[in-house]
Amino acid sequence: MTLWKRVGQLSTYYVNRRLTMAITSLQVFRDILYKYQNLIIVIGLIISFSGGSWDITFHILSQPENFFSYPHTMVYSGIFVVISIFFINFRKNILNKNPHRRKANYLILLGAVLILAAGPFDFSWHLKFGLDGLLSPPHVTLLTGWMLVGLGNLHITNNLIDLTLLQNKRSNKSRSVDKEEENHHDYDKNDLENLGTVDHANNLRDKKGLTLLKIQLILNLSFILVILSGFIYFFTLPFSETQFYNYNPDPLFAFLIYSFGFPFLLSSFFISILKNYPDFDEMILLVGSFYVIIMLLTQIISNPFMFGFSWYYMLNILPFVIIYLLNKKQVKKTFIKMNFPRPPSENFKNKMKKDVTPKIYIFYASILAILSFTICFPLNTYILNEELYGYLVYQNVVSKVYTQIFDDYFLIIMSTSIAGGLLGYGLGISGGIVKPSKYLIIQFRQYFTLHKHGGK
Repeated sequence: MTLWKRVGQLSTYYVNRRLTMAITSLQVFRDILYKYQNLIIVIGLIISFSGGSWDITFHILSQPENFFSYPHTMVYSGIFVVISIFFINFRKNILNKNPHRRKANYLILLGAVLILAAGPFDFSWHLKFGLDGLLSPPHVTLLTGWMLVGLGNLHITNNLIDLTLLQNKRSNKSRSVDKEEENHHDYDKNDLENLGTVDHANNLRDKKGLTLLKIQLILNLSFILVILSGFIYFFTLPFSETQFYNYNPDPLFAFLIYSFGFPFLLSSFFISILKNYPDFDEMILLVGSFYVIIMLLTQIISNPFMFGFSWYYMLNILPFVIIYLLNKKQVKKTFIKMNFPRPPSENFKNKMKKDVTPKIYIFYASILAILSFTICFPLNTYILNEELYGYLVYQNVVSKVYTQIFDDYFLIIMSTSIAGGLLGYGLGISGGIVKPSKYLIIQFRQYFTLHKHGGK
């Protein structure tokens, strides 16, 4: 064998080995991204929506508007994160063995397509009309895409929590679920069969993994809330008139949609969280606080005329603190009343209905309904002014108009808010916007069992 031939073989071996290592490293990297992709996706969604909310402030301040403005860049960055993470493992997502996650991934895919379509759509809209309004076909397309991705991601998060909790239970016979309870909750056959093969559940069985899933759930719920509020703002704010078209809503229509819509949204959303996630005591506090912080950053701090009201706006977190503390006390009383740890599933269901009284939820709904007037500041000033006064509202008088509206129309504001809140309570108590995680009853029993034996 000649020297050159030997050198050629060594070179080929070295190149092949380096290529194999690179492919292996790339696969490991893709697996890591797949493991955390739903958490990364919801972070990208929040970044993207925050840019969109900031863009409303840009419109209010009449900042130079173009396709590459700062808020738009933030929107595109979040979109890039969402799209790239999902499509890096596109085949795994679409061909997922778990039918629930496969369907959710189809929903994410549809949302991703709408988000991708919204980009060139918005660019062409800007080329044709220049400065666009808040309500426009490209913006509605983008908001709808966000919503679909968020819903799909939330469904997957719930499913991961379900499988993780159930598998942890199965690995510990002393805390396993009896056959009767499994039948009662109508567990999906595919869910049970996939427990041994689902990589997410296997990787996240430990306590740290479950905590990470809880964080993911909190972010998902927060994103769904800001998106739903975004839809209300789209069809109520008078920021959609340009020299080429006028998509501003009728002032009376906008007044009614806002006055009933936001109290309805807040009460139904948070009551359904309390009802469907009974063991996640901190959920309502964290989701509510997150919403306040997002609005604070994008609507208050980013607006130099509103910056001075930042600390006042932070007080919107207090109602969530009150509800959290009251609900924690109420749940503790409920646990004490109930004779656990292993009642028949039907008795358990009946006791839950009897002991978790809806009266306290009515009080919560009323608090959330009244909160809507302060948590929607300053944008609700523009909505209400259109119907009640018709002023030309400049930034330096927003707070004065807001105070005047409250003084002049206090009874109307309170009555419509409470009416909307009670309607939202009706939806929330029946299951609401946020659907429950199927196996959270397992953790509910575990909570009581641990406390019944002194936390041992």
